[in-house]
Order: sequence, then C-alpha cells, then structure tokens
Amino acid sequence: MSVRMSLGLTFGGYALIAVLLAVTLGPRAAAIWLGVGAILTYISVAFAARGESASEVYVAGRNIPPIVNGAATAADWMSAASYLSMAGTVALLGFDGLPYIIGWTLGYTIHSFFIAPYIRKSSTWTIPDLIEKRAGGWGVARVIAVIMMFIISMTYLTAQLTGAGVVFSRFLGIPATVGVFGALFGMGIYAAAGGWKSITWTQAVQYVVLIICYLMPVFIVAGALGLYKPLPWFAYGQLIQEVQGKEAAYGLTVWTEPFAKALGGATGQLNWILSALLLMLGTLGLPHILIRSYTTPTARDARASIGWALFFIGLLYCTAPMYATMARYAFSQVWGMTIEAAQQVPWVANFLPTGLLRIEDLNGDGILQPNELTFHGDIVVIGMPDMWGLAWWIAPLVAVGGLAAALSTADGLLMTMATGITRDIYQRFINPNADEAGEVRMTRILVIILSLVSSFMAYLAISSPSFGYYVALVVGWAFVFAASSFTPQVILGTFWKRLNRYGIVWGMIAGMGTALPYVIAVGVAGVQPISIFGQQIGTLAWGFVSFMVNLIVSVVVSLSTRPEDEQVERFVDRMRLPEISVPAPVAGASDAEACA
Repeated sequence: MSVRMSLGLTFGGYALIAVLLAVTLGPRAAAIWLGVGAILTYISVAFAARGESASEVYVAGRNIPPIVNGAATAADWMSAASYLSMAGTVALLGFDGLPYIIGWTLGYTIHSFFIAPYIRKSSTWTIPDLIEKRAGGWGVARVIAVIMMFIISMTYLTAQLTGAGVVFSRFLGIPATVGVFGALFGMGIYAAAGGWKSITWTQAVQYVVLIICYLMPVFIVAGALGLYKPLPWFAYGQLIQEVQGKEAAYGLTVWTEPFAKALGGATGQLNWILSALLLMLGTLGLPHILIRSYTTPTARDARASIGWALFFIGLLYCTAPMYATMARYAFSQVWGMTIEAAQQVPWVANFLPTGLLRIEDLNGDGILQPNELTFHGDIVVIGMPDMWGLAWWIAPLVAVGGLAAALSTADGLLMTMATGITRDIYQRFINPNADEAGEVRMTRILVIILSLVSSFMAYLAISSPSFGYYVALVVGWAFVFAASSFTPQVILGTFWKRLNRYGIVWGMIAGMGTALPYVIAVGVAGVQPISIFGQQIGTLAWGFVSFMVNLIVSVVVSLSTRPEDEQVERFVDRMRLPEISVPAPVAGASDAEACA
C-alpha cells in the first residue's frame, strides 16, 4: 500500500471513530481519542513509510520531494517552543519576546541560501561526518562533534517533552510531570520504525495537523471580535490598545513597553539585539535541522525545500502575536474579581489543577490583582479555546496540534542522537565492518533508550521549582549551544579553505566552554548576569559572545597551524560548485563511495 493511500485510510478511520465516540459516549471520550488516536495515526504513517536500508534510515533514501521535505522541516523546526511557547513568550514579555520570531525567521532565510545546498553537496550522512571530512579525516573532530550534538539535542529534547507533558495534562487532567511519560509511547515507536524516511513522512503529516489546529481557534475568536478587516493579522491592533488601557489603569508597566522585561535573565537594548542575533545564528547550527538537507535528491531541491519550510513556518509565526494579544485580553477580564469568583471561571478552573495556572491572594484582600494571577506561558495556545468558550471539540484539536509539534521535533532529535552513536561512533571506530541490518537494529534500540532518558529529564525539569522557565527559553539554550559549537564550523568550513582540523576542534571546545557554564550559572543557578557597556547580558545574548569566541579561536588556531592537504580543498570545491546530478548513495555503500 502506498504512503498516500495509507494516509487517506488512516485519517478517514481516525475521524470516523471520533464522531462515533462523540455520539455514543460523549465529548470526553472523543476528546481522549483525538489525542490517543493521533499518536496511533502517526505510528500507522511511520510504519507505512518505514525504511529498511541504511540509506533510508539515515538520509531517507535522498528522494524526498522538496515540498514534502519543506513541510517535514517546518514540523521538525516548529517544536513545542513554536507551537506552545512562542505565543506564550510574547504574552509574558510583549515586545521583549520578539527576538524569538525575528531571530528564528531570519536564520531560516540565511539557511536556505548559504547553508542547505552546500550541506547537501557534501554527500555526507551526518553532521559529525561532515565535520570529520572537513577536518581531513581526523577522527577526534568527529568525536567532539558527537559530544556537542548530544548537548544540543538533549537540551532541545527536554524542552519538547516538557511541552508534551503540558499537552497531556490538558487532555487527561493529570499533572504535567506525569504527562511527559505519555509521549514515550508514540515518540519512541514511530521514531524507531524506519529512521529518517518514516520520520520525514510522519512529520509532513504532523505539519498539516499542527497548522490547521493552530489557526482554527484564533480565526474563530477573531471572527467573534470582528477582526476581519480584511484579515485578523491587520486588525488586532485595536485589541492591543484595550489591553494596554487596562494595564495602565492598574499601574502596570504596559505589556508592549520595549526593553522592560527580562529576556534570558537580563533586560536592555543590547541584550535584545544580541538575543535576536543568537537565535539567528543558532538556527544555522542545529544538527536535526542541518540533516534535513541530506534527504533531498539534489542541492537545488535542498534549497527549494528550505524555501517551502520558511513559508510554512511563517504561517505560524505571523499568528503567534495575535494569540498572545487575545490571551492577555482574556487574563485581564478576571482581574478585579473576588478570588472565589475567579476560581470558578470555567477556563481558570480547568487549569488550576494542572499547576499551569496559579491564583494567590498575596495581600489578603480577597480581590484578584494582576500580580496574583500567574500562568505558565505554554497555556496561552492550549488554553485559548477554553478562555473564549469555543466548541468542545476545538480544545482537543489544539492539543493534538501541540502534540504533533512536540513529537515531530522530538523524534527528529532522537534519531539525530541515535545516529550519532551508531553511525559516527560504533560504525566509525568500534566496528567499521558492521553489517547494515545490525547497524539499523542498533539505531532503533538506541531510539527507545534515549526516549526513556529524555523523558526522565523532562520530568525533572517540570517538577523543579524553576518550572516558570517556559519551553521557548530552554529551547533557546539549545540555540546557544548550537551557535557556540557548529555554526562557525559550518560557515567557515564552507567558505574559508584555510580552516583546518585544529581550528575546528579548538573552536568548538572554546565556544561550548564559554556557553555552557554561563547558561548553568545564570539560567539554572540564578547567578547575576555579566554586564557589557553597562547592560546585563542574559543567557541567550551570551550565546553571541560564545559564537564569537568560537569564530576567533577557529581562525587564530587555523592560521597558527599547518593547512589541510589538497584533498580537503577539493572536498570544499566540490561542495561549492554548481551541481548537475548527485546520485543517492547505494544502500550499504561505504562513506568513500557515498561521497564519490
């Protein structure tokens, strides 16, 4: 059965069961099925498109069409941070949350022109593989790259499973700490089903699901508020003015006031600018996104797929500020109520048991003040249908979209890490003659093990007192690590032939050595951030500093040591020359054959 036919039958059966449950057992049963059934649907798609050969497992056979790869890349990218936390971050920070939107969007634009086609032209299979070849075949460079990849991916994955826990808490009315383990079932199974081939087709389906589920409630609310003038994106400014007026009446700092709220632990214009630059640079170094360039037939297709991804991502990013505005407006409607009355508001009552919304009568007057209603930013999207009293079936659909966003990125990260162990460590150093079937089997087992480890880390993250860290910030730290390790090497390795093995390795070590301690100290331990030019530098902005450290060390060390030989220069030339046709690597072919 073809993948497309399987998709049609699966979605038809999924919708039919939901309708039957709603009619016979009621909305609650149908809502639970929408979540559980979504995972079963993704598993069905994954098995229909599963890959068996090493080529299909590691690079999806290099035959994914650009528009499908673009949708899969968008889903891989639009994680729980984008779907759940982007709007929540803007709702919490206002203007000071915009670096996420600006940096991530600009990063993808640069990626499509200056990174994706060259990665595809390298004909390597993984990013550590590319790093080693650029380092003249020095195995140390590959090992260091695998370590960096694990730091980035595990940080990112913890945030995704935290978001999945939030979704499951909404579905089942359970604590988010328990909900993270609900993601294990689907995430581990369909990531292990068939490697990057099954993941790619599953992610393409997940993008369609998540974008429909994301746009639906905000468009319905916009219609109720009369914001189609002509489209909600151009008319919700009037809602912002109403929110500002109410905040001013309570003596609050206006939500849209620039440089007023902490971003990554610090405030100020310099922190804002450096944070946006960091998020742009981090986009260029994320291993699970870079690997997307390997799955298309040609370099031209790689560039086209990133163009499609940018369009698909833009649909969501342009809508996030509208979500934030509507949520702020809904929050402002319960200010001034008695504490008892506020707790009985339906949407408030729904989220109080989850711990994602908290009400405390700090001054003991029995009246809810703005500072006595605190919320986790990730409920802005997941709670929108409840806040505005939309039809019962919209809330579970939004949660289904959030689940798709979290799991689509999580399985890509799991596969990236599993590949790092099997392809870049086991097959490269321990057993170079490993048979293809054994290598693929080992990858699948590692996916399951890594999913267990990452779920436990997400459990610890949610249960800690610092749960106020929203998913977007934790994801932002992954961007700090990516910009500090891979981004300079990818840029210099493509456009500067003089970069050598020692510059690559010492640059990565210096960059990560600058970034990691600062994030732990300031972001986790609560140490006061460093000030530059009289302005504090938060954990995100510090990533730009560590990026520059990597860049400078890479250049200085390369110029101070001998250059690579002509074979490496020819490899760089091959990456940069226009491509006529590069055949997909034959299943079981050696690295040398794959790069021929």
